[in-house]
Amino acid sequence: MTPLEETTLQQTLAADPSRSAFVLANAGSGKTRVLTNRVARLLAAGVDPQKILCITFTKAASVEMTVRLFDLLGEWAFFDDGELQEAFRKLEGSDFRSRSGSELAKIRVLFARALETPGGLKIQTIHSFCENVLKRFPLEAGVPPGFAVMEDSEASTIIEACIDQLAIVGNKDAIEALRRLSNLMFEPELRALLRNTMGRALRDGRVFSETEQPRDKYLFHHLGVNPTMSENAIIDELLNSISQSEIERAHYALEKTGGNPKNLTKFTAAYLNSGEQTDRWNALDSLFLVNNGAKPRDKITTKATDKIDPWAAEYLSALQERFWASARRLRALKIAKDTIALDNLTSELQKIYAAEKSSRAYLDFDDLIIATRNLFAQADNAWVMYKLDNSIDHILIDEAQDTSPHQWAIVEQLIDDYLAGGGARDINRSFFAVGDLKQSIYAFQGADAKLFETKETQLGQRLSNVGEYLSATLAMSFRSTRPVLEFVDALFAPAEAAAGLGDETIPKHLSNRNDEAGLVEIWPLAPRPEKKETNPWDAPIDMPGDEHPTKVLSRYVAQEIQNWIGHEVLPSQDRLIEPGDILILVQTRGALFNEVIRQLAINEIAVAGADRLKLLEDPAIEDMLSFAKFATYAGDDLSLAEILKSPLYGFTEDELFEIAHKRGDHVSLWSALRKKRTTKPRWNEAYDEISAATKIGLRKGPFGFYSHLLEGGAVSGRKRFFERLTNSSKDSLDELLRQALAFERRYPRSLKLFVDWFERNAGEIKREMENANNAVRVMTVHGAKGLEAPIVILLDAHRRPATNKNGPLFALNASAEYGSQKVNALVARSEFHNEQTAAARDAAKTAMFEEYRRLFYVAATRARDRLYVCGIELGNDKNPREKPISERSWHSLALDAFESLEGQLEELPAPEWANKDERVLRLSSSQLSAVDTDKNTTDAQNLNIPAWLDEPVHQEKIERQITPSHLADDLEATDSNFTDASYSPLAGDIYFRGRIIHRLLELLPELPTNDRLNAAERLLEKLAPDLDNAIGKSWIGEVLDVLNDSTFAEVFAEGSRAEVAIAGTPKGADIFINGQIDRLAISEKKVMAVDYKTNRPPPDCIQNAPQAYIAQMAAYRAVLQEIYHDHEISLALLWTFAPQLMMIPNEMLDHAFARYVAPG
Repeated sequence: MTPLEETTLQQTLAADPSRSAFVLANAGSGKTRVLTNRVARLLAAGVDPQKILCITFTKAASVEMTVRLFDLLGEWAFFDDGELQEAFRKLEGSDFRSRSGSELAKIRVLFARALETPGGLKIQTIHSFCENVLKRFPLEAGVPPGFAVMEDSEASTIIEACIDQLAIVGNKDAIEALRRLSNLMFEPELRALLRNTMGRALRDGRVFSETEQPRDKYLFHHLGVNPTMSENAIIDELLNSISQSEIERAHYALEKTGGNPKNLTKFTAAYLNSGEQTDRWNALDSLFLVNNGAKPRDKITTKATDKIDPWAAEYLSALQERFWASARRLRALKIAKDTIALDNLTSELQKIYAAEKSSRAYLDFDDLIIATRNLFAQADNAWVMYKLDNSIDHILIDEAQDTSPHQWAIVEQLIDDYLAGGGARDINRSFFAVGDLKQSIYAFQGADAKLFETKETQLGQRLSNVGEYLSATLAMSFRSTRPVLEFVDALFAPAEAAAGLGDETIPKHLSNRNDEAGLVEIWPLAPRPEKKETNPWDAPIDMPGDEHPTKVLSRYVAQEIQNWIGHEVLPSQDRLIEPGDILILVQTRGALFNEVIRQLAINEIAVAGADRLKLLEDPAIEDMLSFAKFATYAGDDLSLAEILKSPLYGFTEDELFEIAHKRGDHVSLWSALRKKRTTKPRWNEAYDEISAATKIGLRKGPFGFYSHLLEGGAVSGRKRFFERLTNSSKDSLDELLRQALAFERRYPRSLKLFVDWFERNAGEIKREMENANNAVRVMTVHGAKGLEAPIVILLDAHRRPATNKNGPLFALNASAEYGSQKVNALVARSEFHNEQTAAARDAAKTAMFEEYRRLFYVAATRARDRLYVCGIELGNDKNPREKPISERSWHSLALDAFESLEGQLEELPAPEWANKDERVLRLSSSQLSAVDTDKNTTDAQNLNIPAWLDEPVHQEKIERQITPSHLADDLEATDSNFTDASYSPLAGDIYFRGRIIHRLLELLPELPTNDRLNAAERLLEKLAPDLDNAIGKSWIGEVLDVLNDSTFAEVFAEGSRAEVAIAGTPKGADIFINGQIDRLAISEKKVMAVDYKTNRPPPDCIQNAPQAYIAQMAAYRAVLQEIYHDHEISLALLWTFAPQLMMIPNEMLDHAFARYVAPG
């Protein structure tokens, strides 16, 4: 049997739902196909779609699998009997059986049946599954009914706020712990530590207060210290055993010796001259230990000391041993007490965080997992498990290597009844899991690579006891060419490199593309310049110079890609390379990540941008926030300067200087711009645009503000950003609008509130890169999990993992005697380590490098045809290949692999920036097999192009939606006749006053005249309970003056109506108007529409009224004319402050309608 036949057989057997299976699948070996085929066969066998649960690791994976499944079911829907029989022959292999006509008919409707499944197919992430379970059983799980799930960014914001509360609401132990830890580290370090500890506690489901005592006992036991002993007791125990006279004798011996021993007498002298125990201890610490107390000093005395006073030399040696033993005990006690302090602080933080979530009915993602696990583990959960047992018969787990211990617990609890051989229902049930230990890269989310191996063994044994079970391995790759897989095999051939990837030696990968062209290239590391670069004085402090290796490599990558696209053929597909063929991967987002995106944009190469965006670091978002800050305070000179220099207006430094220089003391930049606006046309234009946007922002809130900025104008703000920054900010700007809208749904429409809220809550946005619209993708390896590309570039292969990324926490081994939960010891400084924590540190380092190499495996196996390995030189890593194999960088490991492939390699000239003795190394294969061009191209001669395709499309008339009051808001922002209250401290009060007066004028006219005053006072008390009494009386008086004035009798005549909604399309105009008229009076032959205006003071005549108001009334008239054909229609503005009724001439209405409402 050929390798391909063996792999196909294993795939077919694994996809058979009649048996349970655990599948180990190499990268690119078709695991998603197996999953899809297995679900399809379950459906074809008549299984209810609701009885199938497929758990994926990411939402993207669930979407991909759903799409594949529906594609397959969709094909079956249109197959005839013969085609459908053949499809199942391929699907079932040797187990194929011919279907009857009725069975085939049922299979054809599986597509519709799956679509119509209530709630859809259960192809979801573990978090989605848990959320659904908890919403079904909230009371049993002890979670708030109707809870909402927080995004990570919101959870982080709440945790930060809870940290702020610790010193205020924390209990006595927490305050003491805060004091202790504050002496060990600065506030940013302590905040980071608390976030880290909280993250671990939430993932582990650990509630500190419930397990504090056994953990503390284990901590003291493991560190070898007595919990009843204090730090001072250890110090006193040693110092009290030391004789003063003996130290004096040793001091004199050292002094007489001379040389280095004499230099040490400053420490013995300090001991003798001090009366404080702490000072004496510190003196002996300096005498006996080095490296901040990390280890004993190698030499205190010399042979000369032995000759002068042999007793002194022997005494000092013995005392050093005693001191080192006491120092280790003291260090262990410090670690224990620091850890307990951290536990106390975290316990209090957990309580505050839990209370905050409870008050909002929130759960975070960790709560979903832990609450579901606890629900399933309850002793009295029979009802819950019965309901679930009746709703799930088949469970499929994707990416099983990334499943955390708590997630495994949930899965096992779901299938426990089945594994025990019980179950009330006599039906076929199955379990399926697929994964690859070599691709376990999510330890930071709780995944345990070793647990994957354990579960495969344990579950395999239990599954085989209750039914037919298959353990399969998919070794053949259908993705990568032979050179890529040969390179991967060579990478992990040494046992040191293979550690953490499964067996000591990894079985060789098989390629189904042996006869297709492929290559692997290793480029030299971009070197650091020999001479230190000198940047211009005005260059940003953190901007690398042109010769910095980050820029050198990024420019080269962009130029190479430019040379490939449209010029070089991809042999395996017999077509020119396109931008979408290229995937650039990094380990972490940093300077190199950002610079390569910038260089691609400079070279006008289509680039999809970053896979994750930190909103507050995007220049476009920074400019947008600056605009909002200025809009809320016109004296913010810095924000205004940022706006003027932004892509929106593009002012130069010289222009800013010309505006700002010599503007006078206490004169704002805005005032200076207003004064000099007529100097240049574009200054005047910028001033007008900023004024208009500011007014709209204050009236409409953040969404209206940003919509106006980005979409308004002849050249929209969005286009201006794209012209300067390319389209890399598109997703950030879209997210800004989305968050502005979300903010307005929950909070008042205030720009100031929004800026504060956004800066606290704006985190990262994840962009799905599967469909990048034929653009180069730049992303992290973690983000690329599950993706592939013909060409992959590993951009930062020089980077090694930061060994301190776990912070000062080190996991001690769990102990069954004291509970199985992990204990994380706090070692605040490296010199505090003792033997136990040092062993934990080394174990963490080993695990980190194991995952680092698994990450390399994932990165390398994303490549279909070509793989490029490159990076930059690090100043602190001169000889990276001299490190142990287990700690070498990707680039060094790649060079090691190529050395083992010597004889198959080509040496090519290195780039001009490389060192003279360096070369590009290449491993390649030629295209030997014929290319199936039908997959890549379509024969144009076979296409019958319809004639209508070349005909111009008739332009559709799009009916514009207009709300007159909103139209007025927009025009007010640019109307010189509009009284500007934007910069008044009473601006907010003006709008509030207007709303109150409108409400009074709506309700009071319906009441008898004598009842209006009392009713107005009661209504005002309800609408504005905190309003000053004098102001309230003035507002009521203003309204009653209007109602009691006979001049306005027609407005409030019998039959007139308040707040009348109207809607319609004016004749001959492609607009739809939808509005509400304050007062509408209708008589037999006349219709009068009146709008209340509360401006103070009002204009002296209608010609001086704001055009915004005239346009609003013109829109009303246009609709009224369509409704009341036989009536005379008049419109008026009623100014309440005067009071005065101003009729609007038809000529003014005609002009406003033509110019503002329906232009053109």
